[in-house]
Amino acid sequence: MAIQVRRHDIRLAPESARVIVRAFIAPDGEGVAGPVGRALALSEWEVVRRLGAVHEAFGPRHHDLEPVLMANFAKVRRYLVDPGALSLPRQMLIGALFSGEYALESAALFNPSIVPHPSQDGLPAGALRFIMSLRATGEGHISSIEFREGVLSAQGDLSFAPVSPRVATPAVLPAQGPADASYEASFPSGLALCERALVPVSANEKNGIEDARFVRFQDDDGSITYYATYTAYDGRNILPRLIETQDFLRFRMPLLTGDAVRDKGMALFPRRVGGRYAMLSRQDGENLFIMFSDHPHEWNRPVPLLGPAQEWEASKVGNCGSPLETGSGWLVITHGVGPMRKYCIGAVLLDLEDPTRVIGRLREPLLEPEGEERIGYVPNVVYSCGSLLHGGRLVLPYAMSDKVTAVASMDLAELLAAFGPA
Repeated sequence: MAIQVRRHDIRLAPESARVIVRAFIAPDGEGVAGPVGRALALSEWEVVRRLGAVHEAFGPRHHDLEPVLMANFAKVRRYLVDPGALSLPRQMLIGALFSGEYALESAALFNPSIVPHPSQDGLPAGALRFIMSLRATGEGHISSIEFREGVLSAQGDLSFAPVSPRVATPAVLPAQGPADASYEASFPSGLALCERALVPVSANEKNGIEDARFVRFQDDDGSITYYATYTAYDGRNILPRLIETQDFLRFRMPLLTGDAVRDKGMALFPRRVGGRYAMLSRQDGENLFIMFSDHPHEWNRPVPLLGPAQEWEASKVGNCGSPLETGSGWLVITHGVGPMRKYCIGAVLLDLEDPTRVIGRLREPLLEPEGEERIGYVPNVVYSCGSLLHGGRLVLPYAMSDKVTAVASMDLAELLAAFGPA
């Protein structure tokens, strides 16, 4: 049975004008003495003039530039003889000398996931407000997480809220332990969702926060927590990590523990199964596994779930986000890699009571790259980190060749009827 896939006329493309400010300071302080010496030699009048020029050129591009300049001054103050004696303008000017703008989505905006928004107030009947997470990649292939919000109509049409030209990073505090282990990140309540960016903080993610798979998790008592698994990358090694939030303003970033915390593609089920948390994962770079735990932070004893079966997934198979609960079983959107490293999107169906049992599997791709979808930073790839069900349809945001994000949708009943035996 052929599945009618609707490719929506939507493209979320990278925008180089959205920039953050980050520090440019060598770890050993090399190169600090010269700029600081020249700043100390300036008259106070000249300091004020130069700082004013910085504010005029860069202030409108950021929500609040001064705290960032002061934070970067704090990172070099240990190299100064008497930093407390300096005027506030001189401290900020020195901070500006060790600051630079970074276009965090200049290269790509891709690998999306999508969840219902915590607030569904003020919508027409049958509509759903959603949050989409996106992997934003800039110079040096450093990845962060950005957000967009929009509305799905009762008829399945999508619209997105306008995107601000500005973006900001959160205030960061260590949690229980050093920041390289766990930390918390928070944004001001007045900041629009599209203006919030989760950027690398700890050493194990300094080269990227990659491929966040968000899920709206409902616990047995009815409480809601939004979780996301992501891949922390330090430039050489990868490490699965976790995000927790209730409101997308305050985020907890704990470490995961256990011998199954490895490789990529961990995806949490949206509720407990048999009284336990359940997680999909990839353990060997080739096959999909499932595991269960009494705690969302600890994962052990993965069980093989499925491996490559068809030509289009002959190299490896993985998930494209958290499972979706349907009356017929757990719907898992998958990705498969075939000849010439072509990525396609497929689907499998797991038993609701025992998700270690695969009860259905598509033999043909649900979505494969075609036309413009084959062109990008990594050619011949369609990939997703999460989808949702709305109005009897599957809504599937996906990345086109690691560059741009698009959205597809299809009738759920039609999809479920297309499953063949596992």
